[in-house]
Amino acid sequence: MTRWLTAFSACLAVAGLGACHRPSSVDPTYPVAPAEALTRLRKADITGFRDARQCGVLIYFSEADDGANALTWTVTSGSFTVARFTLRVTPAGTGSAVAIELPRAPNGGEIYDASQKYTHPALMQPLRPALRELIDAAIDRRAYDWHRIPADQLNAGNGLCSSERQNLEAGGAVYSLDDPEGMTHQQAEDARAQGVPLPVTHDHIFVEGSQWAK
Repeated sequence: MTRWLTAFSACLAVAGLGACHRPSSVDPTYPVAPAEALTRLRKADITGFRDARQCGVLIYFSEADDGANALTWTVTSGSFTVARFTLRVTPAGTGSAVAIELPRAPNGGEIYDASQKYTHPALMQPLRPALRELIDAAIDRRAYDWHRIPADQLNAGNGLCSSERQNLEAGGAVYSLDDPEGMTHQQAEDARAQGVPLPVTHDHIFVEGSQWAK
C-alpha cells in the first residue's frame, strides 16, 4: 500500500457533537481519487475490525453515509451507544486524505484514547490507530490485520477488556452492559433469577450534552 503524508490538523464540531480530528503529527493521504476512496471505505472489513478489537460485550455496527464525503459508524450494545466514528474523505493533490473523527469524552479527550477508564469497555484502546488500519485495509482492498498496528499503539490500558475478551474467546462467555462490574454474566443472570437487586453503573462515554450521552 502506498500513501503520502501531509500535515493536517483540525478539530471539528460534527452535527452538534463535539468531535475532533487529531492526527499525531501527519495525516496520511492515499493515491486514489476521493470517489474511489469512498467506494473502498464502504466495503471496509468491519467484521474483521470488530472481531480483532472487541472486548467481552456483544457489539453491533451500523453505517450512515452522508452521500458526499463521509461515512459514520455507530457502535451499539443492547440499547446503548458505546462508540461512534466518522471517516471523512477530502481531495489531496491527485489523491485523497482520510480523516478520523471521534467524539469527545467527558475528560476532554477522545473516546477510547487509552486514557479512558470504563467499567464495561466495548473496544480495545486506543481506538484511533486501529481505525487507521481499518482505512489502510479498505484502501488496499484487503482484510483487516491488527498485526499491522504499531506495537506501542496496539493495546494500552486494556486490562479489563483483555480479561473479558479472554473469557469470550475461551468459552463464549459474553458480558452485558447491565451486569455489575466484577460479576460474570452468568452470575448476574443467576442473581436476577433469585430476585437479587443488582446495582449497575453505566459508563459515561461521551461528553455531557452530546446526542450520544446517556
